[in-house]
Amino acid sequence: MPQAKRADAKPASSAKTTPGRAQTKRASAGASPGAARTAGSTTSQARRTSSSTRARPSTAKASATESATAKAAALTDAAQEATAERLRKLNERIIEAGKHTGQMTLSSYEKTLKAIAGAVERGPGSSDIDWISHLATSQAKFIREFTEAWTSAARGMLK
Repeated sequence: MPQAKRADAKPASSAKTTPGRAQTKRASAGASPGAARTAGSTTSQARRTSSSTRARPSTAKASATESATAKAAALTDAAQEATAERLRKLNERIIEAGKHTGQMTLSSYEKTLKAIAGAVERGPGSSDIDWISHLATSQAKFIREFTEAWTSAARGMLK
């Protein structure tokens, strides 16, 4: 249903880009809801424009803020470097402890296998039957050679 137009109402297209309060009231009380929306949105734009041109902090305050930010960043970098250095030292200590533990394990393993080889030589190796004696002696010799080769290779890997 067409609405009656007021004689003093201006069309929405002739409104200025930054209307005053009187023009906004006229537009919102005017002929169509679309005109009120257009006038209201222009008012919002005018408010945003005026708020963006407000006084900004002086350059002395801005440079002081930037300086403080730079100092905080430098302190953060220094703290990160100190933490990284502590972690490097901790990693080195862990690696050294692992190497030491590996060396001890290899030594224990070598002693155990050599003890087994000695037991084989003393037990069956001292038999009166020649083939049993030779078999036990050969087996003990194999255990000793294998142990020496394996542990020397493992020690080389730990260095």
